[in-house]
Amino acid sequence: MNDIVLKNVSKSFGENEVLKDLSLTFPAGKVTALMGASGTGKTTTLSLLLKLIAPDAGTVTGLPEKEAAVFQEDRLFEDFSVLSNLTAVTGQTEDVIREGLESLGLSDAANEKAKVLSGGMKRRVAILRALLSDYELLVLDEPFKGLDEELRKTTAEYLLQKNAGRTVVMVTHDPAEAELLGADIIRLS
Repeated sequence: MNDIVLKNVSKSFGENEVLKDLSLTFPAGKVTALMGASGTGKTTTLSLLLKLIAPDAGTVTGLPEKEAAVFQEDRLFEDFSVLSNLTAVTGQTEDVIREGLESLGLSDAANEKAKVLSGGMKRRVAILRALLSDYELLVLDEPFKGLDEELRKTTAEYLLQKNAGRTVVMVTHDPAEAELLGADIIRLS
């Protein structure tokens, strides 16, 4: 596992320059939180890490082959059951999935269609889907939105347990969320 290094990275969308000469290092096996005001390039940085976009200038090195993500939107199959959503993407056995659902307080929702779940339930399913995937880098874009304080704590504990020393990069506006994951904070401006 290698550190992920952005060196002199710039990225524009049309006339809008989002990143200019950005250099950052995300240490291997650690949790790093990107923080900053809206428009400072946090989500763009995550998109670079996920290879969804390429930089206009500069380099991104150390990216692993396998990554998992929790986006700002939950991106569930709304007409599929929770179990089907998780099976379709993770390839895990039903027993493993049910264990994860139980850990996140979702046991009773296993056979419910995603479209009938509350926002917080959908969020936990999206997080579980990422955690049960095969990945070396986990990218989280405001992962705890819609979760109350107790659910944030429970979900963060489960995330740390399942992540087992892999690299995590998260975006959050809440320092308490970064603290829940023991994250080093990088502020973009």
